[in-house]
Amino acid sequence: MPPRNNRQLKIREKNSKPLLFPLHPSNMKDNSVYMRKRRKKYNPRPIIFMLLVLALLCAAVFFISGQRVLAVMVNGEVVGYIKDTSATETELNNMVLAKLKQEIGNNIEITDTLSLRSASGLFKKSENSEQVVAKVCSIVGYNREAVTILVEDKEFCVVSNIESARQALQTVLDNYKVPEGTAQPEFAIKINTGTIFVENTKVSSVEDAVKLLSATHSVERNYTVVSGDTFGLIASRAGMTEDELLKANPSVTEQTKTNLQPGQTLKLISEEPVLPIRTYSWETDTEEIPYKTITRNNNSQPESYSREIQEGVEGTKEIIKKIPYVNGIRKGEPQLTERVTKEAVNRIIEVGTYVPSSDNDDEDSEE
Repeated sequence: MPPRNNRQLKIREKNSKPLLFPLHPSNMKDNSVYMRKRRKKYNPRPIIFMLLVLALLCAAVFFISGQRVLAVMVNGEVVGYIKDTSATETELNNMVLAKLKQEIGNNIEITDTLSLRSASGLFKKSENSEQVVAKVCSIVGYNREAVTILVEDKEFCVVSNIESARQALQTVLDNYKVPEGTAQPEFAIKINTGTIFVENTKVSSVEDAVKLLSATHSVERNYTVVSGDTFGLIASRAGMTEDELLKANPSVTEQTKTNLQPGQTLKLISEEPVLPIRTYSWETDTEEIPYKTITRNNNSQPESYSREIQEGVEGTKEIIKKIPYVNGIRKGEPQLTERVTKEAVNRIIEVGTYVPSSDNDDEDSEE
C-alpha cells in the first residue's frame, strides 16, 4: 500500500475531531468577514410590516371610537342603537306614538319611560330609526283610548271604539230569543258609553263583549195571570217549556192548564239576561168618533126658522196599545196611540136670526 503524503495526514489529523459549531466566530480565521456576512443576512422588513399593521389598527380603533351612536332605552334597558345622534327623546316618543296609533287605530298613552343615551359606536350594531322604533313598539307598555260600555252609569266592559260598542249591543239584541207574540227588543235599563284610557290587554273584542253582555242568571218569580194569557204563551214568554212550567207549579195539571183564570198566580223559573230586555206586543181596539153639531145663522129667516142642512155621521178610530214586557213578563203601562180610520161628518143646522124692527111696524100702521 503506497504511503500517504504528509499534507493529507495533516488535514486528517486536524479534522479528526468534528467541530460542534463550525460557523462560530471562534472557529473562523477572520471574524470580521463573518460579521459582515451576518449583517448582510439581517432583514428588517417583517418588523416594519408589523409596525405598519399596528399603526393601522390604532388608527382604526381611534376612528371607530370617535363615532358616536344613541342607545335607545325602555325603562333603562337598551333596545337598540341609532346612528342619528341629533335625535331627541321628544322625537322618539312622537315616532313611537305615531306607529302605535297607526297599528291600533286609537290615541295612545305610553306608560313606560323612553330615553336616549350617547354611546361609542365601537362594536355596536346601529340601525335606522324606523327599525329601532319597531322594536320599541313591540315591548313598550301603553294605555290606549277605548270606549267603555256603561250599564246604569257603571263600567261593564271595554271595547276599542264606539262602532264596536254599537255592534256588540245590537248583536245582543239580534241574538235575543224574542218571546212569542212580542217584537222590537230593546234594553230595559240605561246603557250608554264613555271614553277612557286603559291597558291594551283590558280591551275586549266585539265577540268577547257580546258574551259578557249576553250573560244570563237563574231567576224565580211569581206571575199573575191576566186576561188573554194562555199556559203556553206564559211559558214561551218566560223562556220555559210547558213541561218546565208544570213542574214548577204542581197545583196545575195537564187538564187544568187550559182553564187559567185572571188573577191566578204561577211560579216561573227561567234564565234571564243580566241586562234585562224589553219587548212589546200590540192590541187594537176600535172606538166611535162622535160627530159635532154646527149651527149656521140665516138673517133672512125669522128666529122660529130651523132646518138640518147636513146629517151627522159618526167616525171610527183605532186605539193601539203597545204593551211592554221585560224578559217576557208584562211590566209597565201600555203606550196608547190613536189612528182615525173614518172621519166623522158634522151635522149642520141652519137657524133664522131675523127680527122685524119696531120702527117698520109703526110706519105700516100709519099707512
